[in-house]
Amino acid sequence: MRYVIKTFFFLFSLTILSGCASLTSSTKKTKLYTVAFYNTEKLYDTKNDPKTDDDGFTPEGIMQWDEDRYKTKIRNIAKVIESIGGKNGADLLGVSEVENRQVLEDLVSSSPLRKRRYNIIHYDSPDPEGLDVALLYNPRVFKPTTHTNLPIKFSEKGFSSRGILQVKGTLAGEPVTIYVNHWPEDRGSTTLGTARRREAAVELRRQLDAQQKADRDAKIIVLGDFTDEPKSSNMEKVLRATGRPDPSYNEELFNTFYLWYVQGHGSFHTRNDNKMRDQILVSKSLLNTRGGLHYAHGSAFIHDPEFAKFTFGRYKDTPRQTWSGTLYIGGYSDHFPVYIKLQK
Repeated sequence: MRYVIKTFFFLFSLTILSGCASLTSSTKKTKLYTVAFYNTEKLYDTKNDPKTDDDGFTPEGIMQWDEDRYKTKIRNIAKVIESIGGKNGADLLGVSEVENRQVLEDLVSSSPLRKRRYNIIHYDSPDPEGLDVALLYNPRVFKPTTHTNLPIKFSEKGFSSRGILQVKGTLAGEPVTIYVNHWPEDRGSTTLGTARRREAAVELRRQLDAQQKADRDAKIIVLGDFTDEPKSSNMEKVLRATGRPDPSYNEELFNTFYLWYVQGHGSFHTRNDNKMRDQILVSKSLLNTRGGLHYAHGSAFIHDPEFAKFTFGRYKDTPRQTWSGTLYIGGYSDHFPVYIKLQK
């Protein structure tokens, strides 16, 4: 009888302890935050801006860009953004190829994005086509403190392009700095395009060096369409963004999409080839899993929902874009979004 009672109390105690362990485990669940980037592919309004080369994107222009096509584009882009990163969506979302603040206002106020209540940080840029970068953020988890547009000083006479958007603030109560980029494209000359992107990389690296000199453990997130792929000289040598997670190389950035590139995947498709142009880079301080907010290892992802890609034919599984040259397709974008998760 005594043995039975002892056994009963042992099992009872074990059950209670198991319950406590389960409760402790559940209360220590980590919170995940989604950081994403999306090249929206020429998100113009329908009005002619005399300061930029947007004449084709008007109702009378070669693209016949009328109100119906514009509203379809807004709905399509919103649908893709709404589906990024699970039910809570992106907490930080860098975007590129947006004409002005008004198209961003239309985007975040459209269904189904309206419920996200995104705030906007945007600057007009000297880009000849009038296409800018911007940051959308969830004000419940990210609190911006300062932001600025960092101009890129190109040596080529008469050339101008988008700057780099720098936003400082707190994410989940911790200081972070975000840099949103869209580096110049080749525009007919690979050599010239590479040189221009090198100057963009030099300017960004200069900013990073200054910040890391002031605070070696600064938590930095760099995202954008870099046009160059991860193994390019501009990315690896000039910007010093690599696939090496070794924290002893503290000045380097860790390219969270390096492995995707090595495996032949891409966020952009051209000439029957995948290109990993859209990337998210993090400072090595965000690889420290015991240092508060950090990168969730293995969380980098190319977001390619079925509805936003071709499902058959020659271009199967590639982005279903809005345009093919001047031919209106009515799709989403010629890029897939990319995202990572941070956890605390």
